[in-house]
Amino acid sequence: MLFSRIIGHAALKAKLIGNIREGRVPHAQFFLGPRGSGTLPLALAYARYLLCQQPGAADSCGACPSCAMLDKLAHPDLHLVFPIFLSEKSKTCEPFLADWRELVGKEPYLDAERWREKLEGENKQLRMGVDIAAEITRKLSLKAYQGGWKVMLIWLPELMDTAAANKLLKVLEEPEPMTAFLLVGHANDQILPTILSRTQLVKVPALNPGEVVEALQLRYPDLGAEEARAIAARSEGDLLEAAAMADKSEEELFVFFRDWLRACYANKVPDTVEFGEYFAKMGRERQKGLMLYALYLIRQCLLHGQQVPQLVRAFGEEMDFVKKFSALLNERNTEGIRRELETAHGHLERNANPKVLFLDLSYRMGGWLRMKEAVA
Repeated sequence: MLFSRIIGHAALKAKLIGNIREGRVPHAQFFLGPRGSGTLPLALAYARYLLCQQPGAADSCGACPSCAMLDKLAHPDLHLVFPIFLSEKSKTCEPFLADWRELVGKEPYLDAERWREKLEGENKQLRMGVDIAAEITRKLSLKAYQGGWKVMLIWLPELMDTAAANKLLKVLEEPEPMTAFLLVGHANDQILPTILSRTQLVKVPALNPGEVVEALQLRYPDLGAEEARAIAARSEGDLLEAAAMADKSEEELFVFFRDWLRACYANKVPDTVEFGEYFAKMGRERQKGLMLYALYLIRQCLLHGQQVPQLVRAFGEEMDFVKKFSALLNERNTEGIRRELETAHGHLERNANPKVLFLDLSYRMGGWLRMKEAVA
């Protein structure tokens, strides 16, 4: 990954390059930012610049042997560590390196959900155990292949077990010369404070709407400018979310949400049971995504009902839904619907039984949706 190919973050990219050129390379840095902001691409571009044999003033050369190897994330002095599904047979990252490299090559803004899908375990927990920490120590004991920097990139360190984190702490306390740790994650509150205190924080902000529009137009040349701006506004700086909307992969969520609400409103219990069965098979991240998507659409309906169409960000069938559904909302039920969806999202994060949760949510949503009729 070249710095020049990363959308946005111009000032941050210049600062990172400047630090390397001035010889101010911390032994450990934590690239922290929200999903879809570019934490992983920035860390990979930083590693590439460190390992490049002929770096320029603004980027890696892209032509030297090191850059050729880094094109495939296969440089011997770049060590990659990431969470996996731990088991008796799978305790280290080594067997999954090819899969991870392939996925990053396709989508450098990779998130945990896509990696989980690649490993074919939607409801399993990604983790890094003590054997992965031992793997880190072993790799760092090797001499640098090219005699320069060794880079240890740890993706999603917040998913590291306590025992593994304590083992990593020992390595961070006594770093080898010319060794750079690059931690890349989204949640610093889930990492041991003692580890955080030994890393320099690199804050990666969410992309601004203009940067998201630029990225979308590069990825989807046929996407209209108006629709790109609407998607950018809705994505809240998350390029993965914006890409999902642009390639219509969220159309399934919209149809599911729309038809489910109709069943709730009409009190069609057999239909809501079927929706519950389907919901239970979605996978935890997709289930949480549905709750967030529902909250977004309810917000659009509320804005439409308050007659501020310039603030509504919906197109096509979504817009038709917003116009019709907003008629069911009022000051009595809007807050209740919002609360139910937020509560469901919180319970999903705590691994609630999805089928039971969804059936209960269906019953409650039906009551709120029919409230306007009862009050009238």
